[in-house]
Amino acid sequence: MFITKRKKYSAKSAFEKFLKEYNCTYTVHEEESTTIYNFEFQAGHFVAAIRKQDDCIEVTYPTIDQQPISLLPLIRSKCNDHNYSNILFKYTYSIDHKDDQVSIHLSFFNNQVNSDTMVQQLKAAFHFQHDWQRDLNEASSIAKDNENSDLESTLYKHQREMFLLRQLELRHQFNGAATELSSGMAPLSLWQLLETVAPLPNAKLLFLTVNTVSGQQQLKDEDDIRAFDLRHALVEGNGKDARLARDYAVLDLHYNQGADLMPRVATITITAEGEDEHAIYSRVTVTLPPRNISRTNSLSNEARQPLTVTMLIALDRSDDKKHYQEFDYMWTDALLKAKNNEQDSMSEEQELLSQVHNADVAYNLYWGEQLFNSNRYYEAILHLENVFNSYRETFFDMKAEQRHVFMEAAYKLGFCYNELGLYKQAFYYLDLMANDGNIRHTMELVNAMANSKDMRLFNYTESIMDEVKRNFDLEDELPDNIKDFINFLRRRRGYAYIDFNQLDQAEKIFTKMLDEEENADYAINELAYIKKLRQQRGENIAPSPQAPPKGDLPF
Repeated sequence: MFITKRKKYSAKSAFEKFLKEYNCTYTVHEEESTTIYNFEFQAGHFVAAIRKQDDCIEVTYPTIDQQPISLLPLIRSKCNDHNYSNILFKYTYSIDHKDDQVSIHLSFFNNQVNSDTMVQQLKAAFHFQHDWQRDLNEASSIAKDNENSDLESTLYKHQREMFLLRQLELRHQFNGAATELSSGMAPLSLWQLLETVAPLPNAKLLFLTVNTVSGQQQLKDEDDIRAFDLRHALVEGNGKDARLARDYAVLDLHYNQGADLMPRVATITITAEGEDEHAIYSRVTVTLPPRNISRTNSLSNEARQPLTVTMLIALDRSDDKKHYQEFDYMWTDALLKAKNNEQDSMSEEQELLSQVHNADVAYNLYWGEQLFNSNRYYEAILHLENVFNSYRETFFDMKAEQRHVFMEAAYKLGFCYNELGLYKQAFYYLDLMANDGNIRHTMELVNAMANSKDMRLFNYTESIMDEVKRNFDLEDELPDNIKDFINFLRRRRGYAYIDFNQLDQAEKIFTKMLDEEENADYAINELAYIKKLRQQRGENIAPSPQAPPKGDLPF
């Protein structure tokens, strides 16, 4: 028997073999303990570095784009976005102060050189180069349209709000009080969560079972159950010492409600959602069981349907002192700018803060905004409801500036509840601004109505269209934002017709949209859904005896 010695792997040999196989021209030189290759692949210039100590390779596409230095804030933001969503490539940039240019670089790292994999990655680099250029051009255009020098924050706010508004415009699928709160480090109790998103009136708590990979824990004392800290379900430690100790936890809350002695079980699932230098994130999903059927609680009653709500929470890694210092700096800066008539240099957030002179209200407004912008909607609600409740009693005596803060808090509360799928609570806040003329506010109210199957949607959208006709000549070219708004209303109206079983009306709307580039994809999906409904119910199903609302949007 002969034993042959395995040839030692060499990244340099493997990489040079790849270069020769694909006829790549290249030069090579040594820099300290690293071998540098400059090579051409399909007309693209790349640089590869192989370090002797670990025999790994890093490939860089040195210049995927060049932009003027004025776009640096936007480039920094987009690099962060792409690095967050792209696990293969790393986006970096460098500044040429002589020419006032910013160069953007793309790189990837390999422990093992394989020709087939290397070709795929290099081709992917070209794809992501085009993706970057398209994304940055679009982002720059949006920011400039807003006529704001802070391109990064302007773009972020625009993209985020429009994305979330559109997210609530979901395609159909086949399927069956003021809070004491200091910061993102304070305990976030189980009962506080339930009181906000899934109240259990007159509930008697029996026991709570907490299941994790570490084992099972059972709490029987009602006070201990109510106080169970959701922020520390997966995390151990606080501040800089906080660490993710578990990937998931499943909480089973056993209770009975009112005169019903039948035990029920609410399930709260908590899963890890990643971490960064600022916080450790968790996703909380609450599922409440349906009520038992009775004469007053029929099969079609909403109470017979299980309730599921999901949300993002986090444990902040900064301490309370830094949390307050951040707020104090931003608030003081906003007040000074307002005093010195420097409104042009203020962000939208600072404009709101400058109109608040009560420290507690300002603190809750600031952190409510921060949590809202971080998609931590449940935690944002706890702060923003403090702002709303602080202003509500003096509503009729408010100055215009105070009313603006109050209405923005109400809008964001409605937005948060909409994102959590709690549409009745959302409507409570959004209805306050039903006629204020703000397109964002109107879109969010329409979303709440459509998603909750509210029949008032039809009359409300017709009244909006009457207002549009009074202010614009529909025969002329409409501004882009008005056209987008009208198309949004039409899609939501068609969506609602389906929910109210008015399939002919819905089909008429979506068929007309097939020839419209901005609506075609949405219309194809909705028409496919209508077809499935007709197949399921029978083609010759009798129409509803109740006629649909008179008329339709005039397009």
